[in-house]
Amino acid sequence: MTFVGVRGGKRWAEVDGSGVVRVFDGGAPLDWHVADEERWHSPSSTGGGVRQRAIDGMPVVESKLRVRGGDVVQRVYAVADHGGLVVVEFENDSHSSVAVALTRGDVITQRPPSRQTVPGIDLPAGSIALPLAHGTALRVALPLGDTPAGVDLDALASPTQVSRGWLQVVETASRVVCADEPLASLIADVNSARCQLLIAGIDDPATGPLEALVAGLELVRLGENPYIWIDELVPLAERCFADADRHPRFMLAHAAAGLQSMLARAGETRAVRDAARAWQRAIRRNTPSSGSGWSAAPPGHRIASFEAQLLSLDADNVGVLMPFGFPDAWKGVNFEAHGLAGPMGARIGFAVRWHGENAAVLWESSSADVRLASGVDAAWSNEGKSAGDSLWRVS
Repeated sequence: MTFVGVRGGKRWAEVDGSGVVRVFDGGAPLDWHVADEERWHSPSSTGGGVRQRAIDGMPVVESKLRVRGGDVVQRVYAVADHGGLVVVEFENDSHSSVAVALTRGDVITQRPPSRQTVPGIDLPAGSIALPLAHGTALRVALPLGDTPAGVDLDALASPTQVSRGWLQVVETASRVVCADEPLASLIADVNSARCQLLIAGIDDPATGPLEALVAGLELVRLGENPYIWIDELVPLAERCFADADRHPRFMLAHAAAGLQSMLARAGETRAVRDAARAWQRAIRRNTPSSGSGWSAAPPGHRIASFEAQLLSLDADNVGVLMPFGFPDAWKGVNFEAHGLAGPMGARIGFAVRWHGENAAVLWESSSADVRLASGVDAAWSNEGKSAGDSLWRVS
């Protein structure tokens, strides 16, 4: 499932692997079927032939259905216009005209749909059918609130515009640049996790206090006002640090860095130092973990799992770059990381360029006062500098 919605909205939709849209309005799912010259194609049926992706990990879901002579492409995304709309766009990238049948008749359409019984396929009552000529596209929409009037579907933002807008938002927290696998897929997954947090918010802290803490701190990194969150997240951090031996170290370290970052953004200099000392006391009661513990869910865990491989805090509140070393699959892969949450609220960035078996590293910190070390080359440190370059010896 992929979440689709708008930032801070109170309702959203989910898109499953077949492109079926479920809006949190209590209504029926919006399923789709396509008729070409030969037969009906139903993506939600077994063997529907759908290839799907979330564009750049953003809440813009593209599903391609194979029909005779090409594909019919469905794209699902949300816009904030008219109180919030889930837009479902269909593009006919085949050689002939097709018909698209939808299982909800209350969708907003640009032109009146056919409400007659659709021949050749058994559909729920109220289903509609829309013609789609070769090389053309059409849009329908489902409201996330009250049904608006006078919606010009053609004037709404395109999938590309929405994806670019989301990418700008998620990269305010941190930005990792790499087009090669496996990093490209991990970056897309982190983008997706951040979008999910922005759309659906954090889970109840009672069911997972550390996950809620990490998720809330991530929302601050994504631009939310730190003052709104301090009263909720500081006590939650104290609770998690008091139970340090019950939590994964990489998650605690990520939370500690995020906490210091939030307090620094709020101008609470003394509180930043207090948070650093609280982290140091907590981690000395916690058994170190041997890895990042990557997991597919929930979103805070996914973000922490990835960023913990790039930067983590040690027991002395030192920021350690690549704390677990380079995974074998990363060796030889050039990448850049910007805006990582470091000690004392500093933002850390570094770039890796491979020279044979060793890594040339360019690094920078928003503060020369924080200490940085390497999990790859024990001889390296930032030596009180805010930027520099070095060749790490990779064993």
